[in-house]
Amino acid sequence: MPEWWLEATLPAAVFGSLFLLWVLLPAAEGESDFASRLRDRIFKK
Repeated sequence: MPEWWLEATLPAAVFGSLFLLWVLLPAAEGESDFASRLRDRIFKK
């Protein structure tokens, strides 16, 4: 496997996992931010 493969996928995997944590973790009570609105749009009640 070429070396550039690891250099390209490692940052993407780290960024993707941190983004998912940011969206999936619950926000503080009464807080309305971009992640809260995105979470509400994804997980409609």
